[in-house]
Amino acid sequence: MTKETETQTQTTVDNSEAAKIKAAKDAIKASTGAQAPETPVAEVEMKVEKKLSAQPLAGLEWEEFNGLTKKSQQFLVSVDKQLTDGGLVDNVKKPLFREMLDTLMEGQKVGQTARQVYGTPTECAHSILKQNFKDTTEITRSPDWQIALDGGLILGSVFTFIVGLSMMNANPEDPTSAMSMGLITLILNYLVAGWAMLQTSKVMPDMEAPKGKKGYFKYFGVSSLWMIVWVAVVTLSAAFIPAVINPVFPPIFYIVLGAATFALRFYFKKRYNISGGVF
Repeated sequence: MTKETETQTQTTVDNSEAAKIKAAKDAIKASTGAQAPETPVAEVEMKVEKKLSAQPLAGLEWEEFNGLTKKSQQFLVSVDKQLTDGGLVDNVKKPLFREMLDTLMEGQKVGQTARQVYGTPTECAHSILKQNFKDTTEITRSPDWQIALDGGLILGSVFTFIVGLSMMNANPEDPTSAMSMGLITLILNYLVAGWAMLQTSKVMPDMEAPKGKKGYFKYFGVSSLWMIVWVAVVTLSAAFIPAVINPVFPPIFYIVLGAATFALRFYFKKRYNISGGVF
């Protein structure tokens, strides 16, 4: 094929593509009665990229990012690129960018620029990389039964120990004034405490979430509810379960049991490397 033939073929292809584009625009015009707008390619790419990306930078929402000046946005993007090149992962960058966002937003109120606060993007990135932040993405939540065991042992043991001390220091003339737990109540104490700690662990606040979305309200609501349930079960079982099937033991029994189960909690936590619990 000669050069002239190749040129004619390319021209034919270009004309064909142009004809297709024109036909599409004519179809839009015919169906809507309006002329199809000419959208620059760069603008289309920016809209697509923004739509596909849930966040502009790790830990930041688009609404927050757009509250910065264009220069501050460019500054953070440049820092982000250098941090990525330096091997820093998103899990580490999230709290850093959240702190930088808050600082830059405060600086904007008094006319401070990103460079005035942090220096050049390169200086800022190098300063961060020198701190050798650790990645915590490998830390995973333990199975539910381990978290329940951990929470039940620590919370149940503390309450059992307190009950033992209360019984030991009770007025001999009025022994009913002291707290007491029979065998069934004692078992319920550990079981319900473990379940309460498991449910509470599932709504722990997210410290890396944006301000107002950390989940404090839900955490305090759920934890308070389960603490009330736990105390109610222990109190009601002690009051209404007959002593025949719910015998009470000497004070020293509860003190020793509380101390032993408290120590057992640390053994199991180390043995199974339990993570994700409340404590």
